[in-house]
Amino acid sequence: MNIIHELSFQNTDAIRLFTSDATPRKNNMRIHYHSMIELSLILDGKGLYKTNDKTYPIHAGDVFFFRPNEAHCITDIDNEGMKLLNLHIAPYYLYTNFQNALNSDYIKILSTNFRIASNKANDMLSERGIEEVKRWLLLIREEFETLKSDYATICNNYLSSIFITLSRTDPNRLQAAGQTQNYQRIISSIGFIDANFKADITLDDIAEHAGYSRCYFSSIFKQCLGMSVWDYICIKRVEKALTLIKTTDMSILQIATECGFNNTVNFNKIFKKYTSLSPSSFRK
Repeated sequence: MNIIHELSFQNTDAIRLFTSDATPRKNNMRIHYHSMIELSLILDGKGLYKTNDKTYPIHAGDVFFFRPNEAHCITDIDNEGMKLLNLHIAPYYLYTNFQNALNSDYIKILSTNFRIASNKANDMLSERGIEEVKRWLLLIREEFETLKSDYATICNNYLSSIFITLSRTDPNRLQAAGQTQNYQRIISSIGFIDANFKADITLDDIAEHAGYSRCYFSSIFKQCLGMSVWDYICIKRVEKALTLIKTTDMSILQIATECGFNNTVNFNKIFKKYTSLSPSSFRK
């Protein structure tokens, strides 16, 4: 992974743009999940992308879009290898940092009620539409490489254009009316989780912070973010653990404790669920 640039918002990871070079593989089933939204532009190479229920052929110029907690894995890569440009965006940032986002249709793309026909944007967009999305992604890369004045603002505009374009692929997309208050409270709850996911927080704690009953909050959270509260907490903890495994010499027990797990058995189980590997195997 070669990180081009990262942005933080309110002391939380917000955007990460990076390239990655993937080596040839066959039938690799390391399916994984993110708490982040992922956009991937295939720069070079051919292979296969697998989700829970579909397999997509991959070619240079393809764009893939995954919402938080959507399982995905590149299972096969041809002999020449593959190069990707990956953009990860925190849902929290998408909700809070874009002008008028809560009053726009495109924010609803994260909802489980929003139907996405394909994770491969090329299957949903016209030739002109996919070329525009690719152009915006490459312009974001240029802005993040040069870091000119107001680069973050212009990148937000490009991101808005991408998500608006993707949201228009569903002719029966959700209506935004009456949902603003729910989204505002979910924003607050995500900020609360992001600040406290390493602690022993409960659903009652988070629902109380949002000002909803626990049952209603669980329902609204899943509708807005496409995953349960517990899934979101677990993915945040695993993402932190991945960073610590890659960047420190801390023991597995120390990492488990640092990331909010009370024992290594539970840590190993959750880690493997979201990465298909044990922590010790990932470190090798």
